[in-house]
Amino acid sequence: MGLQDFTFYDLVCQNAVTFANKEAWYEVVDETTLTFAQFKARVDRLAAGLQQRGVKKGDRIGVLAKNSLSYFTIYGAAAALGAIVLPINWRLSDEEAIFNLTDCSPAVLFIDPEWQALVDSHSKRLSTVQLCVILGANDSSSLSLDTLMNNDGSFQPNATESDDGFVIIHTAAVAGRPRGALLSHANVMCADMHLIHLFGLSC
Repeated sequence: MGLQDFTFYDLVCQNAVTFANKEAWYEVVDETTLTFAQFKARVDRLAAGLQQRGVKKGDRIGVLAKNSLSYFTIYGAAAALGAIVLPINWRLSDEEAIFNLTDCSPAVLFIDPEWQALVDSHSKRLSTVQLCVILGANDSSSLSLDTLMNNDGSFQPNATESDDGFVIIHTAAVAGRPRGALLSHANVMCADMHLIHLFGLSC
């Protein structure tokens, strides 16, 4: 690990110490808030749940869902384990969404309940998925996020460097098909810093 290595999980940990009791998240649906320390605790519980189920560094974690606290928590947990997030645009057609998923062979898939039927109907094409987790309430026997996070948050962080892969974003179609672009922790955080400067954001 280089002297200047700094990952997304390092940022989560630093914020939990520096801004421990400051508000990190406001949930519009039920008007609840979450502090930076509480957010790290959520990240750690999800990371522990994933690690207990065999998720390791380099594994792809697919997400087919709309924006939520759970979605952002997945990014933190993936960073803690050195896994790679594969976000799927929910506005894509069914075939486009399934293609992007199969293109990157995810080991884990998080989905909103409204896409469970789609995933179930393409289970053969999603043969690499070893764990499918439902975000939010569901009436099925599938594993829920709450169940996955039901632990004390103890896990073994993987040695991850700033140049390690963190997110795969599918680009515009080339020769009729999109291609996944791998972004590192440094890529993502540098882009964030530019946006913070551009919009004059502060705590």
